[in-house]
Amino acid sequence: MKKLISILFFIVSLTGFCQEKINLNDLLPVDPKVSTGKLANGLTYYVRSNSTPKNRADMFLAVRTGSIDEDDDQRGLAHFCEHMAFNGTKNFPKNELTSYLESLGMEFGPEINAYTSFDETVFMIKVPLDSTLFVEKGLQVLYDWACQVSYLDDDIESERGVIHEEWRGGRGADERMMQKWLPVFLAGSKYAERLPIGKIDIIDHFGPDVLRRFYHDWYRPDLEAVIIVGDFNQEEMVKQVEETFSKIPAREKPRKKETFDIPDHKDTKISIVTDKEAQYPVAQVYYKHPLEIAKTVGDYRRMIVENLYNSMINDRLGELTQTPNPPFIYGGSSFSELVGPKSAYASVAVCQPGKIEEGIKAVLTENERVKKFGFTQTELDRQKTSMLKSMEKAYNERDKQESIDYAKEYKRNFLITKEPIPGIENEFGYYKTFMPGITLDEVNVLAKKWITDQNRVVIITAPEVEGMKMPTEQDILTLLKDVENQDIEPYKDNVGDQPLIANEPVAGKITSEKKIEEVGATEWKLSNGATVVVKSTDFKDDEILFTAYSLGGNSLYGQDDDISADLATTILSMSGIADFDNITLDKMLSDKVFSISPYISDLTEGFSGSSSVNDVETLFQMLYLYFTNQRIDPTSFASYIARMKGVLENKAASPEAAFQDTFLVTSVNYHPRKRPMTAKILDEAKLDRIAKIDKERFSDASDFKFFFVGNIDQEKFKPLVEKYIGSIPSSYSHEMWKNLHIESPSGVIEKTVYKGQEDKSIFDLEFHGKFEYNKENIIAFTALGKILSTRLLEKIREDKSSVYYIDASPSVDKYPEPEYEMTIYFGSAPDKVQELEKAVFDEIKDIAKNGPSEEELNKAKEKLLREREVNLRENKFWLGALSSYYRNYDGNFKDFGAFSDVVNSMTIDTIKKITSKYIDFNNYFSVTLKPESAKNK
Repeated sequence: MKKLISILFFIVSLTGFCQEKINLNDLLPVDPKVSTGKLANGLTYYVRSNSTPKNRADMFLAVRTGSIDEDDDQRGLAHFCEHMAFNGTKNFPKNELTSYLESLGMEFGPEINAYTSFDETVFMIKVPLDSTLFVEKGLQVLYDWACQVSYLDDDIESERGVIHEEWRGGRGADERMMQKWLPVFLAGSKYAERLPIGKIDIIDHFGPDVLRRFYHDWYRPDLEAVIIVGDFNQEEMVKQVEETFSKIPAREKPRKKETFDIPDHKDTKISIVTDKEAQYPVAQVYYKHPLEIAKTVGDYRRMIVENLYNSMINDRLGELTQTPNPPFIYGGSSFSELVGPKSAYASVAVCQPGKIEEGIKAVLTENERVKKFGFTQTELDRQKTSMLKSMEKAYNERDKQESIDYAKEYKRNFLITKEPIPGIENEFGYYKTFMPGITLDEVNVLAKKWITDQNRVVIITAPEVEGMKMPTEQDILTLLKDVENQDIEPYKDNVGDQPLIANEPVAGKITSEKKIEEVGATEWKLSNGATVVVKSTDFKDDEILFTAYSLGGNSLYGQDDDISADLATTILSMSGIADFDNITLDKMLSDKVFSISPYISDLTEGFSGSSSVNDVETLFQMLYLYFTNQRIDPTSFASYIARMKGVLENKAASPEAAFQDTFLVTSVNYHPRKRPMTAKILDEAKLDRIAKIDKERFSDASDFKFFFVGNIDQEKFKPLVEKYIGSIPSSYSHEMWKNLHIESPSGVIEKTVYKGQEDKSIFDLEFHGKFEYNKENIIAFTALGKILSTRLLEKIREDKSSVYYIDASPSVDKYPEPEYEMTIYFGSAPDKVQELEKAVFDEIKDIAKNGPSEEELNKAKEKLLREREVNLRENKFWLGALSSYYRNYDGNFKDFGAFSDVVNSMTIDTIKKITSKYIDFNNYFSVTLKPESAKNK
């Protein structure tokens, strides 16, 4: 069950729900579209047929165990067990499991993955369904993970290094501070001592039998669930699951599964922690409560009420960030699950440096305002409408929901929170039935229930900066009391009822229409010179995606306007539109499901957005207003600058930020138009220039191309296009971008940043140069990235056990000049960087000389073809493809259908040639982060 927020006004009878027929004490039903059951050995299964994406099945193994079940000598081994599942099972020795899945076109990460937390371990694969063998093998993988992981001594030894590097990569200011505040936050609980990453001394030195003991104790059918959702015959899949997993023997005399509490406390616990590498202060206040598991229809109604509260309090806090001098950078409050057997009402303020008490007081004051005066009826009515609208959209999309979303839903049902799964039809019915009867009083009473002086924990983390005043524990206790006793005015909900557009636009005309047969799209030329391209699809029932671009961008402005141009659309988006500030606009349009965002890049300007089918006219109206009646609000500008300065003030203290900034300036050869942002540079932004740049970039429709993809009735769409796009003024300026000559450095550049106290390094390498831009080269270069990523994972991660993550990322751009980049990134021990860099180079040189193996090439081909197969059924792919082909190929789609032929025609020699041509060891740069202690070594 998703925590859905929605909107709608269908009559109750449409789904057969009627208030008087619902008994709040009835148990919540299980969605009848999912087959679920428990086998004789105790294993639970969930099976559901679902056709999105087509020809795929998401397969999960969920295990009700995690780091909380570790013995003292096993800290970190729940996570280690998860890793070992990919390093050898009875039917897939060593790394054959990953290799087999990749041979089916599955990508490690997006389609082959797993995670471990306090209370759960979950394995996930996405399997193609071309063959019954693939299904059988997928089920075999889950079976092996459930009961047949090998745990060979050699495999365990080699994995120690990988997990050590994962532990190393997580080290930093946030982790160091968490180690100090967590024992206060979870005082007296085993959870405080069981972070999933564990203890590095144990990870490095445990005996193999200690790991095997954890697997034996906790990987057993009564604690496991198999979840299969995909494009298959559900009845047949249930039979396969039952037949396959019934073979797992029930555990005789299983170890007792304990539950661990987080003890209550009457006092307020406070932890104040600083670190020299922290970037900004964060204040958090938690009010802990018992976890309430939703079992009945009444529980579901309670959850709706809680979601209403959460949304309304965060709307109020969001308004505070839009004041000229906001009290915090970000503020939020919400009630949700915490960890283990607890929920919490949590309030957080990301604060301005030196203003911690001001920030958290502002958030807590809003809590207190609700506690004393409650929300207003207009706030509740608006939020009810918004939530119903979102639920309506989810209901409309019920037949096009992604399989992985259902799989995650069933996983949550099995695990500790026992999230109910009544199905979207029932959920939609509950929303429509219950929403009208939810009163202001029952929402307002939650503040008194949640915000108490018991089980309260205050956590403050901040940079350790000389001269920065930090509050004491007594200061915090005094602040908490002051918040309760201060004079507070009730909230005033200022709501307008004016129309979004005061004067109706004078519609233009579609002057020509052209069918683009290769991609099933239609091009319309409008009387004002604008081009509109529309593709109707049936991939989503209630989705329309949109993008637009024209040429020019911030390249048309000089250095003096650099920062103003960078911030122009940020301020435009924050300012509202026409006569409405952003707060008023959000309230006016809260019942609409749409989004629109303007952008200005180096070479183009444009928009991206989306809408439901019913709200597409609102999307058009906002687009029209961005061209004809922009609003640049000085208050929004002042608010943004104030908050960003708070973010940037202590940025230089972060080793990772220093590393990223060095990589940026190196990559552009210190071009002045690509300076890393600082609080001082932010002062260069000028409000009058921002207003002028926005006006200039979004004033001429004639050089814009607009693209729409989704559930579009083109005959109904035409009048909207003519009215709202055809009416936009045009000057027929036909602007072109300027080449700013932002180029990477020539030759070999190697830099090291010495910063930070942790014994860790980050290495980022980029090969770059001119590129012959054509489909064959782009596909071959993309394939090289996949081949290289897989090989580096095998050789550097698995064989050398020296990194946790390593990746080769290719990219190609046509403008301003065709060029390529191949970026390789990893983290490691500082003293291993040089060795690993050489190993990376050796693998690339081997591919250039000898090419990939036939197996490597076939895996890359399969991944490309599988990705394409899924992409062709996704609106976002088509939106990108249409706009890309117009920009890069002048709208010529004649080669669009050649993708599979190009992929299949690739040979080992193709990859050898592309590697030799574009991976130039005389033209690359690298940046390495090392700790300050390594500087003189």
